[in-house]
Order: sequence, then structure tokens, then C-alpha cells
Amino acid sequence: MTHMQRDTATGSDIPPSSKRAKPTDAILGSVTMAIFEQRLDEAASGTNRKVLGVVCMAMNRTGDTLLSHASGHTSLSPTAQPITPLSILTLSSCTKLLTTLTALRLVQASPPLLSLDSTTLIDEHLPELAAQPIITSAPGAPLTFEQRSKPITLRALLTHASGSGFDILSPQLQAWRRSRGEPCAALSAGLPEAVSAPGLFDPGEGWAYGGGLDWVGLLIERTCGEGLGVVMRKEVWDVLGCDYRAGFCRKELEDEVVEVVTRSEDGDLAPFKYPPTEMKSERGSGGVYCSSANFVRVLADLISPTPKLLTAQTLDLLFSAQFGEGSKPLDSLRQASPVFKGMTGALTGELPATAINHGLGGLLVTEDNPDLGRTKGTMTWGGSCNCLWFVNRDVGIAGWYGSSMFPPGDPTSGELMGAFAREVWQRVREGKGQ
Repeated sequence: MTHMQRDTATGSDIPPSSKRAKPTDAILGSVTMAIFEQRLDEAASGTNRKVLGVVCMAMNRTGDTLLSHASGHTSLSPTAQPITPLSILTLSSCTKLLTTLTALRLVQASPPLLSLDSTTLIDEHLPELAAQPIITSAPGAPLTFEQRSKPITLRALLTHASGSGFDILSPQLQAWRRSRGEPCAALSAGLPEAVSAPGLFDPGEGWAYGGGLDWVGLLIERTCGEGLGVVMRKEVWDVLGCDYRAGFCRKELEDEVVEVVTRSEDGDLAPFKYPPTEMKSERGSGGVYCSSANFVRVLADLISPTPKLLTAQTLDLLFSAQFGEGSKPLDSLRQASPVFKGMTGALTGELPATAINHGLGGLLVTEDNPDLGRTKGTMTWGGSCNCLWFVNRDVGIAGWYGSSMFPPGDPTSGELMGAFAREVWQRVREGKGQ
């Protein structure tokens, strides 16, 4: 293959678009890409910059780079280094995909160490969770409880259908904490205390964003007899040949972690302490620090014709819709969709709620987006620091928007994520997704 130019962000070769599209499409593509890059540069530069630093990367199933651009810096310091794909970001909830992949590696192991649908696995390894009752009272009403009538499974934990919630997000769990004279613990306590709370519904009878992946991480630790970070290193990072820029221990990576910032009342960027307290456990729901280059290796493997992490059968499971039409989990997920559009709006913002479901690894888009094109089959999720990932096996593309801007739903970040998604799907329309 003849390489015609070098990517300034990564130093990697960019394949010539002329071999994949009509000349007119190639010219249009280069123009739109230049406009997108300019928009990103303007947002991350100058005295009135809107974001601190952003890394955008996208590739197709053969490993060709569709887009790679970095703008901005790693901190607010006047001497800060430019952000690059090697800069380490706070993944927050993007950690969930990594925890899911680690768990699925153990499911497909021979012999399997975990099972998606075992009715005894959770009772055996997570007795603190299995013993929790279900809150039956409505928000604001006196608390009432009943025992679970169904077992919790690994599949339910991965898809947020287990009933395990976060007290910071649930009025019922906040009332339960108050009744015990306790503050909310989801962000401040270690595991399992942070998520040891009554269920919000019987497993499979609803959908609630909460502590499911934290329990999965704890399940992995107890099954393997090692810390989640150690198992994840063996099952994900080392398998893909990733370097040291991925893990739970911030202290080991401190000098390379991009500063988390927020927008002050006057519109300027200001430092923001995130997470608000030091993490006391390696948490499967959020806690990994990782470079964009390493995270993109994971995404690229999910669309590769020769994947290293998961078998073809397990990949099919990962991307399959988990909730049937008319089911309570799907109805609850769709009702909650406005809450997480701040993270996934670039892919789901123009779609009706009926166009989403849930895969084992994230939100699943089940219809094409008229603003983008062939988005059906895309799995996606984001993180609190306005990071976004998406993968579409059918089209053969994967994309990553990495940032350190808090809180989720930041309007400027949302606009840039949307522009990024449109730019990637423009590449697809030029025939570069296969």
C-alpha cells in the first residue's frame, strides 16, 4: 500500500482516500475534515478556549486510520504539554466496557470461570449482594421491602437490569441511607460498601444505571483471586500489546494524567477534583486511567477480522440486543434515555427512544440515524469527563472522543462530539468503513 501522508497526531500513515472513493468525494472529505480539525483547534486554543484538550480517533476494520487529531493541552498550566494520543485520560464510565470484556474473557475461557446466566454464581461469590432485599415503596413514601423472587445473574449486572442502583442517583436509596443515619456512599466508600444497598426492583424487572459493573469487578476479583487491575492487565491490555498507560493506580501515572477541568460561572476553565475523593477500590464501573492510543486498541479489536480478545460467538453476544420488545428493562431504559443523552447524544440525539436497546457492553443503536447514516448496530457509551466511544461491526468502524471536561453533558463538548460523529460517518459514506 502506498502511504501519501502522515498523521500529525499519531505519526501513523493515513491511507490515500482516492483508492476508496470517487475523486469528488475525496476532495469533499478532505475539506470537511479540515473544517472539523479547525473547529477542534479553535475550541481548545486561545485565551477563551472552551475545552482543555481533546483527542479524536477513528479507524476501520482493516486498521486504516479514518481520522486522528489532537487539540489542546494536558493542564491549565502555562507550561502544559500538548495533548496527544499518549496522554492519559480519566475514563470514568468508559471503564465499564473494559470490565465487561474482562468478564467475557472469563466466560469464554476453557473451562469457563464465569457464566452469564448461572443462577447460583452471584449467591456463591457475592453474598452481600444476594442478601439485599428489594425496595417496594415509591419515592417519598415510607420505606417498605420484600425479598427477591429471582436470582441475580452476571448478564443482569452487565446490562443494569439487576436492580442494583447508585444511592447518589436514587431517591429511594437516599431515603434508605438517611433512615440508617448514613451519607451517600457510592462515590466515597470502598467496595462492596459503596454499592451494598437494597435493590430497586427484582432482577429483569427494570433498568437502573448503578452499581452493576462494580459488582462484576468484585466478582472477577473473587473468582480469580487477584485484583481487578491485575486480571484486566492479563485479559485485555497484555493481549493487545498495550503499554503501561492503562490501569487503576493513578499514583503510578500521575505525571501523565490530563487535568480534569470544569467551566466556571464566568465561562473560563477551572481545575476540578475528579474523582471527588480518592478511590478506595478498583471499581469496574469507573476508575481506569488510560491513553487514547490504548483504548483505541481495544475498540479496533472489536471490529477486526482477526480479533484477539473475544471469539466470534462472544462478539455476537456482546453486540446482541439484550432486552425484548415490551420488556420492563427495555421500557425503563427508554424512559431513562434523556438522562444519558449527555454522554451518547452524538449517536442517539436525533433518534426516538424506540431506536435504542442494550448490548452486553453498552447502549445499542437499533435504527439508522438520519443525520449520520448507517448507525444501526452501533454500540456506544461515554464517561463523566465527556469521553465517548462507539463501535459498529457491520459497517466496520470504531471511534473515540477523549476529553477531560466535567460535567457530562457540557454543551460545547456535546457539539464537538456531534461534529466528530458526523465527520466519521462522512468517512463511511466515502466508502472507508469496510
